[in-house]
Amino acid sequence: MRFIWTQELPSTQVWLSDYIRKNDLESICIVATKEQTNGIGSRANTWDKVSCGLYLSCALPIALLPKDLPRQSSSIYFGQILLELFREFHNNLWLKWPNDFYLQDDKIGGLITQYIKGFVVFGVGLNIFSEEKSSLLTGKMQNNLSKKDSVESISIEILSQIIKKILHFLSFNIVEFALQKNIDTTLHGITCNAFLQNNMTWYEVFSRYKQSFSKNHRFYTHINEDGITHKVSLQDALLQNDGSIVLHDKILYSLR
Repeated sequence: MRFIWTQELPSTQVWLSDYIRKNDLESICIVATKEQTNGIGSRANTWDKVSCGLYLSCALPIALLPKDLPRQSSSIYFGQILLELFREFHNNLWLKWPNDFYLQDDKIGGLITQYIKGFVVFGVGLNIFSEEKSSLLTGKMQNNLSKKDSVESISIEILSQIIKKILHFLSFNIVEFALQKNIDTTLHGITCNAFLQNNMTWYEVFSRYKQSFSKNHRFYTHINEDGITHKVSLQDALLQNDGSIVLHDKILYSLR
């Protein structure tokens, strides 16, 4: 299991995907950065840079995934798992279908998944602090802090805690690391079985996701028909057991 932390990358998802295509990866690999200069988002959009954000991609061997996971709904699966980690820092977070993290009515992050050479690669971007965009540290929380320096220092501390929680979940127990220094470390003989546990099956994770799905009905999503992207309301969307939705008599899947 390999963990890479670097001060800057154009995109963690592009870097890790290219690395897998060019090398024989044998186990879990996680790459994260303090600053992402050309991140990718939904529908090939760029992910805008903020004052403090989480930019992380993880490659997992497909063999570690639960057998009942529908590949087309992988973003929902990983999104819900990460959401439950993020909620320790703000309990009003929820996952909008199919792959966006929302804080009440505002998008503050997103997730993308790809399958490459026997691995699933999920990448997450999350705004932790921004003076201009919605973020995990909302305006109310920021105002409770007396100085801007306090907001920035707390943002860095939250970023560090989130990364350690993700690593710990993946059985990579790193106690302390300095965000100011680059890290490239490998732990041998570590097996991640979190996704094979009973409470991490698609059925169990999806059951928890369904509880908040009704929040989607006030929002929109984008669908592609014949190469043309349309914005459609989710007001009448019906969630199916494989993570797809039925909307206007059409079955739509998460392909991000």
